[in-house]
Amino acid sequence: MKSVKGLVYAIVSSATFGLVPFFALPAIHAGVAVNTVVFLRFFLSFLAMGVVLLIKGTSFKVTKNEYKMLCLLSIFYAATSMLLTLSYLYIPSGMATTIHFLYPVLVTLIMILLFKERGNWVIYLATALAVVGVGFLGNSGEGASFNTVGLTLALITVCTYATYIVGIQKFRLRDMDGLKMTFYVLLNCAIIFFINVLVQDGSFSPIPDVSTGIHLVLLALVPTLVSDLTLILAVKRVGSTTTAILGCMEPLTAVVMGVTFLGETCSLLQVMGIVVVLFAVILAIVGTQLKRQKEKAA
Repeated sequence: MKSVKGLVYAIVSSATFGLVPFFALPAIHAGVAVNTVVFLRFFLSFLAMGVVLLIKGTSFKVTKNEYKMLCLLSIFYAATSMLLTLSYLYIPSGMATTIHFLYPVLVTLIMILLFKERGNWVIYLATALAVVGVGFLGNSGEGASFNTVGLTLALITVCTYATYIVGIQKFRLRDMDGLKMTFYVLLNCAIIFFINVLVQDGSFSPIPDVSTGIHLVLLALVPTLVSDLTLILAVKRVGSTTTAILGCMEPLTAVVMGVTFLGETCSLLQVMGIVVVLFAVILAIVGTQLKRQKEKAA
């Protein structure tokens, strides 16, 4: 039951994270500076999570060592969010998402090479198929301009996000309440981006209209608070490798939302990508269950 919940959390996390460009880009196009958008994303989500903790009566207390590890995790998560958002300004969001999705491969390699994790051929096949499927999803059938800056920014997020996911599992925080861990990650990210706004821009951009404000609130709640909380809960239950593989729902969500609400077209390659991604998700679930059964039998 624990692993089933973990799989559901992983799918929800990646699916909601795929909504970042859907909420962020309208605010940026409305004139809100990128640094302000990213700060508000984490500030509003941190406030919302704080309210949830107060309602549940959860203690905010953490030890000094725990907070140091939470700060380190927050740096990697903050870097991922900022660099991925910036990459949208240089290359299409679909291309950026496709490049970013190389992180499951890096997570798998880190767990095998550094932590000697023993997987199985089903999980490795799911990893490969997920990357291939996302490659198809990132191909809209239209010519996309190559930009070195955007490509570099997206590639860096592969390293920062993979490190963040592995860190959740391997840092001595497994017994910490998921809500509390999410609260401190969001708080630390809000502090980082508050300083970034003051240093880079000197002041915050005004929110031009109600519609933009709604997009910013939804950006904070859905692809930030919900996504990060379910990511942490997933890693705690099924590990970083499976969670990373199931991240393929992220670009799938982006494509579906683009076709449904933004009038974008869906190419034959993207349809193939959807099929391959869904097959990879099924394989990842099967591989995880096989691994659990083998561990219980050992």
